[in-house]
Amino acid sequence: MSNHDLIARQHALEEESIRMGAEAYERDRERREESEMAPGRRLIRETIQPMIEALNVFVAEASSGRAGRRHSAIKYLREIDIPTLAFLTVSRCVDHLALGESPATRVAMNLALAIEDAVNHAGFAEKHPGLYKLAQRAVQKSTSARHSKAVMNNAISKTDMASFSFPEGEGVIVAMKLIEVFAETTGMLEMRLVNRGSGAARKSKMVIEGNEKLMEWLDAAHRSAANVCPVSLPMLIPPRPWGPGQPGGYLRPVAARAKLARVRNKAYLNELALADMPLVYEAVNTIQNTPWQINASVLDVMLEAWEAGGGLGGLPSRELQDLPPKPLGLVENGELFKKEHPEEFTDWKRRASAVHESNARNTSSRIAAATRLQAARRFRDEPAIYFPHSLDFRGRVYPLTVSLTPQGDDPTKALLRFAEGKPLGSEGAKWLAVHVANLFGVDKVPFEERIAWVRKNEELILDSALDPLDGRRFWETADSPWCALAACFEWLGYSLQGEDFVSHLPIALDGSCNGLQNFSAMLRDEVGGAATNLMPRSHPADIYTEVKTVAEGRIRKDAEGGCPLAAAWDGRLTRSMVKRPVMTLPYGVTSNGMRGQILDQMKKDGMDDSFEMAGYLGKVLWECVGQVVIAAAEAMAWLRAAAKVVSAADLPISWTTPAGFPVLQEYREDIGEVVNVHLGGKRVQLVLTRDGTKLDRRRQGAGISPNFVHSCDASHLMLTTVLAKANGITDFAMIHDSYGTHAATTGILASALREAFIEQYERDVLGEFRDALVAQVPPEIAADIPPLPPTGKLDLSLVREARYFFA
Repeated sequence: MSNHDLIARQHALEEESIRMGAEAYERDRERREESEMAPGRRLIRETIQPMIEALNVFVAEASSGRAGRRHSAIKYLREIDIPTLAFLTVSRCVDHLALGESPATRVAMNLALAIEDAVNHAGFAEKHPGLYKLAQRAVQKSTSARHSKAVMNNAISKTDMASFSFPEGEGVIVAMKLIEVFAETTGMLEMRLVNRGSGAARKSKMVIEGNEKLMEWLDAAHRSAANVCPVSLPMLIPPRPWGPGQPGGYLRPVAARAKLARVRNKAYLNELALADMPLVYEAVNTIQNTPWQINASVLDVMLEAWEAGGGLGGLPSRELQDLPPKPLGLVENGELFKKEHPEEFTDWKRRASAVHESNARNTSSRIAAATRLQAARRFRDEPAIYFPHSLDFRGRVYPLTVSLTPQGDDPTKALLRFAEGKPLGSEGAKWLAVHVANLFGVDKVPFEERIAWVRKNEELILDSALDPLDGRRFWETADSPWCALAACFEWLGYSLQGEDFVSHLPIALDGSCNGLQNFSAMLRDEVGGAATNLMPRSHPADIYTEVKTVAEGRIRKDAEGGCPLAAAWDGRLTRSMVKRPVMTLPYGVTSNGMRGQILDQMKKDGMDDSFEMAGYLGKVLWECVGQVVIAAAEAMAWLRAAAKVVSAADLPISWTTPAGFPVLQEYREDIGEVVNVHLGGKRVQLVLTRDGTKLDRRRQGAGISPNFVHSCDASHLMLTTVLAKANGITDFAMIHDSYGTHAATTGILASALREAFIEQYERDVLGEFRDALVAQVPPEIAADIPPLPPTGKLDLSLVREARYFFA
């Protein structure tokens, strides 16, 4: 096919992506309430402040006696939070506007029930915060509002809290008054009496509907929104290159709506367009110029597994789980059974709730899996597809596509392979073996042992490739089963053709807790460097195991001192329980955040998700990580302190990464009245006014550590890409802290990423950051920026010989 034909096909594909986006928007509109769509949210933002003011005026006048006859709703309007009432009224009215004519009593009844729920859930959150958070976690991934409400109300019923409900008939009276105020205040809503029937059967009822002008605006707003959200698909030709003032990625203006950096600050975007950053452009363009293909072997197996009902290798099941059968006594006499058999009822309720949650959670997973397979089918016969990329505000590189992406989850990555293959050669065969072992979780031993493990299990690996569904399915035991299956197919090719086998598989080299690697390097920390494989070792270091060992000593000591929570953990701590809290430490996780991660892992491990146990372990791990990587903790504390000084001057924080990308951190404070409504365990927060000039000091401080270290790992990725390209590599699979290329050129990439890391940190990265802060503030403020934390004596050149730095 000629290049001209490919360009024509790409234009047609982008036209289709716009149509697909519009169709998806309309389907979404059919499923969602009007208040959940962009035009509806805009209506809420524009009307809620006037609604609050009108309700405050009404309450004040009614309370003073100047409003004429005292309205029966006033006693409730004085006791219930006005912003909450305003939000619920506006959102329910907006929902019904899109339905045309609606009976006023139906709208009022729905609004009254919503008010009762909001009051009860807010009271639950205030009086029983621990129980509320547990219930909140149980419904956070639920897509069923009815299920979420049932879970929260069930949790409330187990407390001594008195639930709020309107006396019969009064809820509708209160709601009707709220609807009346909304109609009078906004002019959007018309309330009128309509007659139905005739003669003796003639009846009158109140209906509400949106006025003609509003309905025309809504229709136009939805048409506009539908046409600016194309489905981002892979491209059939190399993406347009990014450059100074030159948009890249897709060809058509609507499809190419993404800017190089995903930021909203237009002034910053303009500065970025003029910035001198040739290395940044070269890195992004090189990554997006990599041609890919659909891995047809994996796709065929995945399609067969999906048609058989899913559930294989981590795919979501296509069928809903059956609820556990109700105990016979519960069916015959529910209340008596609950009273006489509370434990049996609680056990059934817990199991039924787990099934409800799983079914609700898997709905989105099923849709994502089906969409991914549909896209893979669509592109399976294309000789090459490309993924346009852009950056976030830290300089991290991301594909613009969604359903198919080289940065996707295990099944998504497994569906992709490099379009251009390379013969393995002897070195490539070794790297392929290491990759296979890594995917099966054999990644904490020397390379030689990983290769030996593959040889030992070769029969099972080949069985997976030859008979993936009806064989012994060894591939399903892997940490990343679908990528492991792709590797099994590749190993089969090698076993048949030897070193001449032309391999298309990306071989990944992963950093060792990469955030801590970056902090250890910038502070020359020998302890952190040793724990994160910045030094030569015969065996790879495992910081998660090191922290686990320290934490076990602390737990044992606390248990011996009589701490019941420590006793509950003694002997039960696992590496998986420690991994996420340690991994996310450099990205700003707090001890409370660790508690949430621990609760998730406890649930996965089948443990009772005790809030107190998780809280205790979160504090222990927070302290123990700091003992293992002291310098990283000091760097994070220094960054927060420096950000606090600059933010106190109401100034944003900017710096330039070693790769040359200008970063701007400016979290703006939302000024004005904030409406917090608790509905079904989910907090809806709406900010009524926005002051775009004042910085949010808290977020500036909390965000600086993760944003700075993310900008550093993004810079390392860019430096690596450009250096590897200069050394002949053309195909890249780059994911923040996981770098990939062909097996045959993995050795070149391994060398390049080490040289790039040394080059980056031979500079005083933290000192340059401090200099940038000093240059941004007046001298009297600059004097308050604390001195840099002390540096150690880590020899960065040792990274060249550190076999397990990225492995």
